[in-house]
Parts: sequence; C-alpha cells; structure tokens
Amino acid sequence: MHIDSYFSLSNSDLRSADFVIFGIPYDRTQSFRSGSRFAPNEIRIASWNLESYSTFFDVDLECLKVCDAGNVNVDGRFEDVIGNVESFLKDISKRQIIVVLGGEHTISYAVVKALKDNFCYLVFDAHLDLRDSFDNEVYNHACTCRRISELGFDIIFIGARSYTKEELEFARSRGFKIYRDVKFDELEDVLSVYDGIYLSIDFDVFDPAYAPAVSTPEPFGLNPIVMIEFFDRFSKNIVAMDVVEIVQDPSYVTPMLSSKLIFEFMASRSI
Repeated sequence: MHIDSYFSLSNSDLRSADFVIFGIPYDRTQSFRSGSRFAPNEIRIASWNLESYSTFFDVDLECLKVCDAGNVNVDGRFEDVIGNVESFLKDISKRQIIVVLGGEHTISYAVVKALKDNFCYLVFDAHLDLRDSFDNEVYNHACTCRRISELGFDIIFIGARSYTKEELEFARSRGFKIYRDVKFDELEDVLSVYDGIYLSIDFDVFDPAYAPAVSTPEPFGLNPIVMIEFFDRFSKNIVAMDVVEIVQDPSYVTPMLSSKLIFEFMASRSI
C-alpha cells in the first residue's frame, strides 16, 4: 500500500475543493497524556487503509473534491496559533466544508473564533471543558468551552460524564444542553433554530474500548456507531468539524476510527 503524508482522499486544489482538511498539531496544555500534536499525520496515515466507498451512505468518496491543505504553524504562543488559523481560513469560502485534525481541544477555540458564523457549537466530549482556568492557563484544553461561550455561542454537549460541580452550575446558568446519550428526536428540535452546526468530536467521548489512545480517557463512553445516525440526520447542517485529543497509538485503532468518521461525514454531507 502506498502511503503519503496527506489524507488519502485529497484530489483537489484549495480553490476547487468542496471539503478542506487541515491540521493543527498543537498540544502544549494536555494535562494527562500528551502527544496529540502527532495525531494529524497519524490520521492521514490511517486514511490510506480505508476503502473509498461508503457502504453506509452509498457514496464513492473518490468522486468528491477534497483538499488536504497541510498543517497550520503552531510555533509560539497560543495567541499566535489563533492568528495563524485566522489567516488560513481567510482563503476558505463559505461554500467549503472544513475538517480540522487536532491537536488538543484548545484548537477548537481558534477555529470557531476565526469562522465567526451564526452556528451552534455541538461537542461530543466526556468532559464539559468549562473551567475558567487550569494549570494557570486560560487557553487550556480544560477551558475550551468556557472560552467559546465568551464568544457568544450556544453550546450543546453530548456524552458528557465527567465534570466539576462548578462547571455544571456554569452550564446550567447559560442554558447549555447536556446529554449523557444522543437523543436524536430532541436534538432535531433544539438544532432547528440555528443556521448551522460546528461539530467538535473529542475522542474521549467514546468508550476507551473503542478509542484507547486519547489524552484523558473516561470509562462508560459512547459506542462510535452512534455517529453514523448523527451524520445521517444532521450532516447537512454541519459547516465545520474537528477531531481532537487523539494521542499516539501504535495499533492505529484510534486514528483509524477518526479517519473512518471523517470518511462517513464527508459521504453523508455530499448526498
């Protein structure tokens, strides 16, 4: 099998693509297991093992226009990363769907801040990430949703099962929805009021049996098959997606799952 350092479906230039993939290999604040800076390239490597036909959505992915634009520079402070992401996204048109390869969860804030659209931030995550600061950092993976809330976005949490009492109280004070499991019919009504969805998948939302190589694993998680029905119902509303908190995995189980979900998202979004 021929493996290159770009996503296997990449077949288009940046201007012509319908789907734009790029990486943000940043993991400076990870507090338990580090190494998600390697995930963008591991996800790319894993993608070469997958067939380009979606059996779930009956789509030949080779017919899609996909561009892997490489990685954003993450040297310097996180404020520099925010600026680099903003500069990159200036070249992306509103019609294009972006898929971001993290990196720790902090990178979601940089992307959301740069997009500035009227969407809902919907996050699959075992944690709420609503701390005001952590390890003396306000731009910390445990503070991502707190910073995003300060940008004025509504947040919906799915799969959350580990958080502090203070985080829960803050979420309730803002009216944020928290679901332990995916309640599809209720989500239909909740999401109908938004122009679009920014989807963030923190891979610790899945049970460690399915995604063992994550920064902060949490038992009793979701089965990733729920994402197929989620894509079937909601992908038409998703304007951007990121996958985050994957660390190095010699078995490639976790990056393989990430690549597969990206494949199925693009397949469902193209119908």
